[in-house]
Amino acid sequence: MAVKERLSDDKFPLLMDRKTVAEYLGFSVATVDKAVKYGGLDKAMTSPSYLNRTYYIKPKVNKWVEGL
Repeated sequence: MAVKERLSDDKFPLLMDRKTVAEYLGFSVATVDKAVKYGGLDKAMTSPSYLNRTYYIKPKVNKWVEGL
């Protein structure tokens, strides 16, 4: 199976869903879930009530990565 090319950081959107943030970080979705539960990545999340979805804010994700 061929390795999928990762987009450059500037090609990822400001608000990312769980699957997109996993790709952005190079993690699996399960690892993102664990980082939210145990690693503090929940501080990068937002859940607008009118959208009924959870998004990750790219600058806050970057800040979380810098703190690792």
